[in-house]
Amino acid sequence: MSEQTTPATGAASDAHDDYLLGSSDLEHQRLMVQARILRPSTDRFLRLSGLRPGMSVLDLGSGMGDVSMLAGEIVGPRGRVLGVDRDPVTTDKARRRARNEGFGGSVEFEVAELDDFDTEERFDAVVGRYVLPYQKDPAVTLRRFARFLRPCGIVVLHEFDLTVQNPSWPPCPPWDDSYRLLTDVYRAIGTPPDFGRRLNRTFLDAGLPAPEVECQVPVAAGSDSPIIPWLAYTLRSVAPVLARAGLSLPAGVVADDTLPDQLDQAVREQGSQILGALQYGAWTRVP
Repeated sequence: MSEQTTPATGAASDAHDDYLLGSSDLEHQRLMVQARILRPSTDRFLRLSGLRPGMSVLDLGSGMGDVSMLAGEIVGPRGRVLGVDRDPVTTDKARRRARNEGFGGSVEFEVAELDDFDTEERFDAVVGRYVLPYQKDPAVTLRRFARFLRPCGIVVLHEFDLTVQNPSWPPCPPWDDSYRLLTDVYRAIGTPPDFGRRLNRTFLDAGLPAPEVECQVPVAAGSDSPIIPWLAYTLRSVAPVLARAGLSLPAGVVADDTLPDQLDQAVREQGSQILGALQYGAWTRVP
């Protein structure tokens, strides 16, 4: 689910050789749906952190480029954004999207493993979305990238927590059981499904000042919400990992092209209000 891409929403350094979400066209489509859901929260976290016009920004695990382009909108044409991701196919798509959106040279991308990336350039901010859970040692990664900041530079991370106890009301069993599979599959491969709530400790372990932390959650009560296709595409992206972990979709739910419609129908039949993942933002300034 990472914004990096290994294969796709991001690649996760070399912490996992077999990245959970893959690097298929389906995963790239999932990333763009996910970006629609997350944009309001990410925008809020970036602005609250102090991101301003004219700043330079380093985006970790830039994936399809959505966070880089959002940062580019905030810093404007006098600013600069460099996105770093390990996957060349996804990075090429990000470059094309940025050109098509008219960013010119203010938003650029580089292909590199996060563990291998180095530069003499110093930035006003280091940002990342859905990237730390996939690192072998998130605090070490955070500490390393803080080195690329100017004095009083900003670190701002946006991470998820999938461990929502009651993701629908009235309860919609197909939705709830499908949603909880995400927690199960993350735990099965050793990736924390609740990393958002670990951000404060991760910042401290990285030797950074204690961050400001905020939590939001996307909610939907209609069939036009991107939350439904997001869950469907995510489940399809992780289907091979589900199988290897001995996990399966709920009875009667099939992981094919009709999965968004299956979940949508189940939610509508119950008249349910549904929740997406909890969204945590954390930010601090480095002396």
